[in-house]
Amino acid sequence: MSAVAIEKHILQTTDWSRFDLEGWLYQFGAWQYSNTGPCGQPVHPIAIGMDQAAKAMRLKRLGKKKQRKIIADYFMDEMEPMYVHKPKVSLQINDNEARAIQRLVLDLQGQSDVLDEWLDAVISRYFYNNSWAEMVNDVRTQMDARFDVKCGLAVLHVRYGWIGYMS
Repeated sequence: MSAVAIEKHILQTTDWSRFDLEGWLYQFGAWQYSNTGPCGQPVHPIAIGMDQAAKAMRLKRLGKKKQRKIIADYFMDEMEPMYVHKPKVSLQINDNEARAIQRLVLDLQGQSDVLDEWLDAVISRYFYNNSWAEMVNDVRTQMDARFDVKCGLAVLHVRYGWIGYMS
């Protein structure tokens, strides 16, 4: 079976009625950090891949000058480590369902800068369990973070209408 066929099979065999859209996203966040290494970093290959993809997208959005500053800060040990809050939900999904949720988000990434910003907010909120205040950055206020998450959820719901959505 090809990788594409396996991914479609996983999407089709998942019982999407178990949770609403936000529930599935929170479950992926809980799954992502259910097995961590000695330093608190995830050991799931899918979780590691999601972290690497998120970092690559952030670096791509930054200009060359900011990228160099981030790299210099990292080497000078002045960069703050990314803190991940432990999820407050109990893990109720398996590896295949986690792969299906990952597929939902990855399929939408890279289509436009605005959509990438919205998905970045969704990932930050649900996968990394960041509060609204922690999602604030140079270009995003706390209210912008709320709107970005709502827009990202709306896009996911429109694209994948079979997943319930409680607003």
